[in-house]
Amino acid sequence: MPACPPRAALLPALSVLLGLAATALAPPAGAAEEGPGETPVPRAVTADGRPAKVDDVLKHCETKRSACTFVIDRKLSREYVTAVKSLGNAVVNCTQNDMAVDRTVTLKTGTTDNIGGEISGQITAEGTVSASGEVTTNLSNDNSSENKTPNLKDGPTSTNGTKTTVAGGAKAAGSTSARLAFQAAFKATYSKSWTTEATEQTVYKTTVNAHDMLVFGANAAMRRVAGSLVADTGQQILGIVVDSPSTVTSSTFIAQTYAAPAGVCGGTRPTGNTAPTPAPGPGPVPAPGPPSAVEVPAARAVPSGAEPKRAVVLAAH
Repeated sequence: MPACPPRAALLPALSVLLGLAATALAPPAGAAEEGPGETPVPRAVTADGRPAKVDDVLKHCETKRSACTFVIDRKLSREYVTAVKSLGNAVVNCTQNDMAVDRTVTLKTGTTDNIGGEISGQITAEGTVSASGEVTTNLSNDNSSENKTPNLKDGPTSTNGTKTTVAGGAKAAGSTSARLAFQAAFKATYSKSWTTEATEQTVYKTTVNAHDMLVFGANAAMRRVAGSLVADTGQQILGIVVDSPSTVTSSTFIAQTYAAPAGVCGGTRPTGNTAPTPAPGPGPVPAPGPPSAVEVPAARAVPSGAEPKRAVVLAAH
C-alpha cells in the first residue's frame, strides 16, 4: 500500500463529534479536484424574467406530478472529492509492547441541496460527512458514549449514541415533485439512477507500537449536479446544486500513526520502538497501571501541527 507524501499539508478536523489532524490526499481517479467550489444562491424568476419567490415556484411544482422539470447544466456539474474528514476515535496503545489492530472503518455520505432539502429530502445529521463538511444547525442532539474493555487483537471499541430532533427550518422530507423531476433528469443525463446515500468501508490490519496511536480519515467522492427547476408556467429556480455520492468513483481512506502525546497513557514510553514488559518480581502486587489501550477523541489526542510517523492510503470496498 503506498504511503502519502511526507510533505503533505495538515488540514483542520471538520467532524462534529470527533476530529483528527490528517494529511491532504491526491484526489481519487475520476474526480476533477478537491472541493466543490462555492455553493451558489438560488434565485427564482417569472416567465418574463422578473424576480420571483423560490417558495412560490416550489408550491406550484407540488400541484401536479408534471408541473416542473429539472434541466441539468453539464458544464457546471462535476466530480470532486472532499477534504479529509475524521472518522472515529484515535486508537492508542498504552502498553509497553506492540499491539495488533484489526479494524473496519466505515464512511457514510449523503445528499444535500441548496434549496432547503426540497430535492435531497434529508437532513445532514451529526456524525455524517456532507459535501462541504458542514453540519446543519437546525438539529439538536443528545449524545452518549460508552467505552468497553478492549480486545487487543481487534483494537479498543467504543459505543456512541445520538438522539436527533428536528428544529425549525430543517426539512425531514422535500418536495415530491422537485425530487422526482431531479431523479428523472439525472437518469436521462447520466444513464444511472441517482444515489442519495452511500456507505463505504475499508479493513485495515496493522501493528501499533507502544505509546503510538492510530487515527483514520477519508476523502469522500462526491458529484455536484447543477441546473434549474422549470415550471410549466415558465417560472424557474436558477442556480440549484445537488451534492450527492459519486456514481463513478470511490472514496479514499487514510490511516495515520502518531506518537501519543504525554499524559494520554501515563507512565514512560519504552526505549526504541518497543520494549518487553518486565516479569513481575516478588513482593506486594503493584497498583493498577494505566489502561492497556484506550480510545480518545483525536481532536484532543493529536497535537496541533503534529506530523504523522506513517500515513497509508486505503481503498474503499
